[in-house]
Amino acid sequence: MIIFWRLLLAHFLADFTLQFDVINRLKRKNIYGMLIHCATHLIVSIILTYRYLPDVWIDLGFLRITGWWVMLIIIVFHFIVDEIRVYVLRHFALAAPTICVLSDQLFHVIVLFMVSPIYNLNKVFFGNEKWIIIIVTFVIITHVTTVLIYFIEKDIAGVTFPKFDEKYFLIFERMVLWGFFFVSGYWWIPFMLAWVFQIFYIKSKRIIDLSYANVIISVLVTAVFGLMARFVYYGSL
Repeated sequence: MIIFWRLLLAHFLADFTLQFDVINRLKRKNIYGMLIHCATHLIVSIILTYRYLPDVWIDLGFLRITGWWVMLIIIVFHFIVDEIRVYVLRHFALAAPTICVLSDQLFHVIVLFMVSPIYNLNKVFFGNEKWIIIIVTFVIITHVTTVLIYFIEKDIAGVTFPKFDEKYFLIFERMVLWGFFFVSGYWWIPFMLAWVFQIFYIKSKRIIDLSYANVIISVLVTAVFGLMARFVYYGSL
């Protein structure tokens, strides 16, 4: 699973962390913006998998495809999937765009899994890519969750993308909560619970304008991927 986790990290970085507002607008406007977006994916993927690219990733017996050609396959599929999503969002008034976004991401992840070679089948699912996987969980609880919450709240209440203070306040809150999962022993549990209480306290006192959906999703997603990061780091919960 070495290649898969690296491709997954590259995907989340390019699709969320490095997909700035200007790129997001451009890719919805014309094909050149989409090409820039896909080029970002290609560059980040190559950087993270460079040492493995000369290896054969897909072996069908009569056809052996190395990582370099798989990179091309991934980018072509990514381009097609994103273009379809842009077309659907542009020409159809979807009642729940969150479903469209989640379907888009699911298809991308499936493609990455299907083209990734599986080394050492006797190894556990997380393999030996501990730090790569931990970074994946970090990107998920920061930028990926921010976008997910935006689309869910847009479906519920038609809100606009969060302003700077709301966006980065909750990213900071999730980062700290995620960090508590690395505390050794059982001390992470009271630290985590105290921080969750603090988040809800801020919400109840309206210190910053947050919806309950925003807070609950933030806590749940961080808890799930915090536990995953802790398991990867320590080998147990």
